[in-house]
Amino acid sequence: MKNFNKTLQTLGAAALIAGSAFTFAAPAVAQDVSLSDILRRVQQDSQQMSAEDQRRLQEFRSETAEQQSRMSQARSELQAAEARGAQLSARFDENERQLSELSAELETQAGDFGELLGQFRTAAGETMPIIRESLANFEYSGRAEQLAEVAEARSLPTREDLDRLPNAMLQEMIAQSEVKTFTAPVAGAGPEGEVVETELMRVGIFTAATTNGADFVEVITDDVDEPYLRVLKAQPSGSFASAMRSLINSEPGETVITPIDPSKGDLFAVAGEMPNLQQRIEQGGPVGAVILVLLAIGAAFAIFKIVTLFLMGSAMRRTAKTRKAGTGNPLARVFEAYEQNKHQDLESLELKLDEQILRESPKIERFNDVVKVLAAVAPLLGLLGTVIGMIITFTAITNFGAGDPKLMAGGISVALMTTVLGLVAAIPLLLLHAIASSMARGNQQILDEQAAGLVAERAESNTGVA
Repeated sequence: MKNFNKTLQTLGAAALIAGSAFTFAAPAVAQDVSLSDILRRVQQDSQQMSAEDQRRLQEFRSETAEQQSRMSQARSELQAAEARGAQLSARFDENERQLSELSAELETQAGDFGELLGQFRTAAGETMPIIRESLANFEYSGRAEQLAEVAEARSLPTREDLDRLPNAMLQEMIAQSEVKTFTAPVAGAGPEGEVVETELMRVGIFTAATTNGADFVEVITDDVDEPYLRVLKAQPSGSFASAMRSLINSEPGETVITPIDPSKGDLFAVAGEMPNLQQRIEQGGPVGAVILVLLAIGAAFAIFKIVTLFLMGSAMRRTAKTRKAGTGNPLARVFEAYEQNKHQDLESLELKLDEQILRESPKIERFNDVVKVLAAVAPLLGLLGTVIGMIITFTAITNFGAGDPKLMAGGISVALMTTVLGLVAAIPLLLLHAIASSMARGNQQILDEQAAGLVAERAESNTGVA
């Protein structure tokens, strides 16, 4: 089609040139381009295109023959592969049949020994995980792999294989009684939490800690192909670390009390995650902070009041002995009032002394009511925190359900800690208020006794005069 179009274009151009020649150059018959030349050119183009088509046709036929040859070769190879596959399949079936016959013959010939061998392999399989997860396995390595080979072997074990199980168990029993150091790779022992070869102090197969910082380690076995040692993310309280540090620094033969974790680190990890005193106080939230502020204010007032009442009482007792008038303490001021009004009649003198005592009473009782009010407000704030915590808890249950206890733990912590803080604030404040009130009553009683004594002396004096 492309050649046909090209031919038409050539003929059209020739006709156009011929028309032009007839239109504009009819008189010039002797020009160079004639119709014969145009026809000759068209014939030459046609011959060239025919030759090109023949060449392409020959190439196509050659490629077709070559592809048919390749296809025949591929079919031959496929038939050969299928024949080989069938041969191998037949050989596999024959091998399976022979293996079954040999296994049956082996079981028949083994008899009781086969049953004993099965029990041995079961024991090896049950012992292998225990030794694999033991702290001693990081010092006496290779035992778990040997037991795995024995448990998974399909051939009869040798004497050496049979000795592996009791040897591994004896080694584990010996390790339970050992307290020694060894070096092993520990995750999290590096400055940036990387794995570092670290010296460890091992107590039996239950507890191990780094000798450079007494940091307890645990065996990680979940979701890993090979167990490894890792420093506990949260170390237990200082008493455990202090006891372990004492063991690390002890002399040979010295008896040291050491913490033991039968769960091989799990209990220490739980103890490390328990909140300390500061974290527990922070669980009380803003209400807990207010209670602690009230406790501090009330305790400061109470202690100040107790100290001033003690000093005041001491001064009043000294004044009671000397009966020296003055302005240094309430009793001295009562004696001063007596000296100023002792020439008046008995009734007026008694009124003057009562007036002076009434002036001194507020000074003696000052701040006692403040402490009492704070002691009463603290548990009420604790109750308020309890209600707030329960509201938080029920809100969590409403939004997320009761399936996850951790979602409710925040509200419960607020409720319990505010209650505890309220009681912790109220109890000492009540005790301090009781002490201060008792001391104030004692001082007040000294004033009353001394004033009554002065009045009585004056009455006796008047009676003697009369």
